Amino acid sequence: MDSNNSTLEWMLHWSLPKYSPRNSQVRLINEINVAIKKGFKNIILEAGTGIGKSAIATTLANMYDDSYILTMTKQLQEQYLDDFEEILVEIKGRGNYKCNYKGSCDFCIKAEYNLRRCCDCEFRIAFKEAQKAKNVITNYDFLYYGGVVNPILDSRELLILDEAHNLERKMLMLSSSELNREYISTKFGIDIFEPVMHFTKSIYDLKRNPEYWIGICNDLIRECKKRIKKIEGDANKSVQVSLDEFESNPSKYSDFDYVEKQNLEQDLKTFVEISLGLSSKDLIIDLPDKDIILDNKMDISAEFKPFSVVDDTQNLLSLGNIRIFLTGTLGSKDKFCKWNNIDPDETHYIYEKSPFDVAKRPIYIDFVGRMSGNGRRGPKWKNKRAIDKVKELLDKHENEKGVIHTSSNEQAFWIINQLKDYPLVFVGGENRNAVLKKFSLSKGNSVLIGASIKDGVDFKGDLCRFQIIYKIPYPQLNEQVKYRREIDPKWFYYQTVMALMQAYGRGIRDEDDWCVMYIIDSSFKELFEYNRGFFNEYFTEAVQKEVKG
Repeated sequence: MDSNNSTLEWMLHWSLPKYSPRNSQVRLINEINVAIKKGFKNIILEAGTGIGKSAIATTLANMYDDSYILTMTKQLQEQYLDDFEEILVEIKGRGNYKCNYKGSCDFCIKAEYNLRRCCDCEFRIAFKEAQKAKNVITNYDFLYYGGVVNPILDSRELLILDEAHNLERKMLMLSSSELNREYISTKFGIDIFEPVMHFTKSIYDLKRNPEYWIGICNDLIRECKKRIKKIEGDANKSVQVSLDEFESNPSKYSDFDYVEKQNLEQDLKTFVEISLGLSSKDLIIDLPDKDIILDNKMDISAEFKPFSVVDDTQNLLSLGNIRIFLTGTLGSKDKFCKWNNIDPDETHYIYEKSPFDVAKRPIYIDFVGRMSGNGRRGPKWKNKRAIDKVKELLDKHENEKGVIHTSSNEQAFWIINQLKDYPLVFVGGENRNAVLKKFSLSKGNSVLIGASIKDGVDFKGDLCRFQIIYKIPYPQLNEQVKYRREIDPKWFYYQTVMALMQAYGRGIRDEDDWCVMYIIDSSFKELFEYNRGFFNEYFTEAVQKEVKG
């Protein structure tokens, strides 16, 4: 792109030709272009709902020779395609494509043998199209695995990161590894939790014993090498087939050994990476509770999570010469730059408040008690006063659709069980997108409930006229979160505020829309008073009265 483009020249690249850009969009694109011209490598745009960030993003992408646009979920990816299909080419993980050979690309795409054979492989075709495309829409997971872990994707001039407030949290997830008990037991005959099952070690011992897990990985590495060697030996004993003959009639020859070897080599790489990480003592070992293991459940895992993801984050960001971070809720430029190791001197920050009328989006404080922590009878969120309040609010909005935000799926199931006479629909897990689609098409007054709908979802119009924050969404206290909280307590509260503000933004999506929110957890009072700087003006001005316990 010519950085000297004038205001009128960039409008030739406007991505919604059927509509004229709003004044705010013109001003924001101009400011971004000026910042790039001044030499800023990072531009943060914190812009509320209704600004039209996706149109800004795609217009900027159009102005460059090549670009990546990243979304947090495949659903957001699809939303971009619905609006900008003509200028974007999509690529997702291979599991999203139908395989013409074995039913799933997860089975065969790893093997070079099958790549040669499956000339009409949907994933292979989509990947080649994305490589040649000017503007590629994908998700963080795919670009991380295809650009950082297994670098088969090239860097591009522009990298646009949507929902960027979740960048560090996403990288913490992507940089983690796991050893699954059932998979390893089935494939290698090793129970990775055997010391706990036989009472020779406790969960506490294993959490603080990297040498044990290094030993497990070394056993698995040796087993992988033996099996790979055996497969290679068996292949050498078989009839030698020329490549021409093989490709002319591949159905004559079994591919099992090829695929098994590829899978074992992938396992080997994973085990080596975990072992090296533990050797350098830079990983957190996160294990399930003792009671879960002693129930003899097989489908449980030992997770290995990094203390820091700054290196992986920098590797991801290096896939764009210029990076544009889009978010509706940032909280703090300085904290965002610090936690993602982004140079603040090379970063230009822009804030644009949502234009939606505050009168149409009130936040009502209606506390029933503190929902965090445990009482004499168990978790405080198992609260009769809270259930009565939810009943009251559901009755008040009985002819409307709404959303109840919980901080865990366990809470959601408990509430559903307490309110069996109400049309509550759980959303989460593998069926999340299917439930959301069914909800959007339904004509009844059903109410969604779950922990996974605080961001990345649009509930336009009558899809959501009210929202209830049942419990303030503090991060789940696994070992990784405990570590991050210990070294920087503000990080913990920042994550909570971001989740809360994102949830607030789900219910009103255009200027004619309206939605009310209720917060019933009195933990909000302390969060709001001591972390006011993380809440943006859009949220704070909507709180309807002085927060009282």
